[in-house]
Amino acid sequence: MAGFVHALSSRKEALEKVAASLGFPWKIGSKLLPLRNSLGKLLAEDIRTQEAAPAFSRSLRDGYAVRSADVIGASSSSPVFLDVRFDVPMGTLPLQEGLPFTAAGIYTGGVLPKGYDAVVMLEDTDRSASLLEVRRSLQESENVLLEGEEYAPGDVVLKEGMRIDYRTVGLLATLGIVSVPCKVLRIGILSTGDEIVPPETTPLPPGCVRDANGWMLQALLREYGFSVSYFGIVRDDEFSLRHAMEKALKQCQVLLLSGGSSVSSRDLCSDLFASFPLPGLIVRGLNMSPGKPTLIAGDVKRERLLVGLPGHPHSCTVVALAVLLPLLDALAGVPKQARRTFFLTLGDDVVGRTGVEEFFPVALKDGLVYPIANKSGFVGSFSSAEGLLRLPENRETARRGEVVEVWLP
Repeated sequence: MAGFVHALSSRKEALEKVAASLGFPWKIGSKLLPLRNSLGKLLAEDIRTQEAAPAFSRSLRDGYAVRSADVIGASSSSPVFLDVRFDVPMGTLPLQEGLPFTAAGIYTGGVLPKGYDAVVMLEDTDRSASLLEVRRSLQESENVLLEGEEYAPGDVVLKEGMRIDYRTVGLLATLGIVSVPCKVLRIGILSTGDEIVPPETTPLPPGCVRDANGWMLQALLREYGFSVSYFGIVRDDEFSLRHAMEKALKQCQVLLLSGGSSVSSRDLCSDLFASFPLPGLIVRGLNMSPGKPTLIAGDVKRERLLVGLPGHPHSCTVVALAVLLPLLDALAGVPKQARRTFFLTLGDDVVGRTGVEEFFPVALKDGLVYPIANKSGFVGSFSSAEGLLRLPENRETARRGEVVEVWLP
C-alpha cells in the first residue's frame, strides 16, 4: 500500500500533503468559450487589456464641464459666472473645445471635451439661458474618470484560475472579450454500493436508497466551474469497481467515489486506491466529523486524483465543501482567496466534542446562528442551511450566546 496513512490526518494537513505529493497545480486543458457560456468557469490564462479603460475621459455626474482654474474660490456667497457654449450629446465625441470662462452641459458618462478638466454637479449651479452660476470650487479631475485611469493597455485585469462570475463577466464585456479561455478539468463521479439505486426507482426496494450524492456532487462542481461526467452506480465487487474506475480515469483527471469508504470488510476502495502507482493512497481517514472515512489517492505520473467520499449524504456534502473544493482549487491553480468566514453569536447550543474538527449546518436568523438538526444519514439537512459552523479540535460544546466560526458560501 504505497503512501498508506495509518493515523487519521487533520483536514489541513491532508490538503497540504496531497498537494505536495501530487505536485499541484497541474497543467490542465483549456477551451475558448463564448462569453455567455463562460459563467462559473475558471480562466485558463491571465486576461490583459488591449485598450485603455475607460477609453476616454468621461463625466461621473450630470452637470457642466468646466476648467477648474476658472472656478477657484466659487461658493454660494461668491459664485462664478460662466458662458455655456454647447452641450455634449451622449455617445458622441465633442468637436468643440473648452475655452476660458466657458462651460458645456454634460451627462453622466458623457465624453469630457478637450480644454475642460472637471465637472461641476448640476445641484451646485443655476442656469439662465447661456449664463451659468457656479457656487462651488473644484479640483482638477473632480467628478471625472480619466482616460486609462482604471486600466492601461497591457494591464493584467484578471488572473489565471479566477472564476468568472457576476463580479468579472461585466469587465470582460466592457473590454470586448467575447471569447474566453477557460480551464477544462474533467471530473468523473461514481456512486458505489449494492444498496444504491437510481432516483427514478419506484417503488423503492427494501433496504435500498436512491442515489443523492451523485446528483449533489454534479450540481456543486458545475456551480464551481468544473466539467463533470456521471458514470452511474457500481456494485460492491472488486471486478466491477476496478473496471469502472479504469474506464472513468481514461476520460477524467479526477474521479470521485461516494460510499465504500467506511470501515467494513466489504469496502474495496481503500485497497483499490492503495494499488495505484506512487504515491497511491495518501490519506485514509480524516480527523473531522462528519467525514472521517474520507480517502484520497493519486498517480503523480499520469496526473490522476481519486477521492473517496462518505456514503451518507450529509457527510458527503460536508466533505465536498470542506475538503474536495479546496483540493480541486489547489489542483487547478485557483488563486487562494479568503474564505467567507464570520464570527457570529449562537442562538442555540451546539453539542460537540474535543479532539476532532466538527462541522454543523446552520441557519441565520435575526443576526444569530442556529444549528440545523442533522445526522450523517440525513438527506435534507442542507436544504435549509445557509452555512457551516466549524468547531476546531480544541473546542467542545458551544453554548447559546457564545461566538462561533461560520463559513458562508
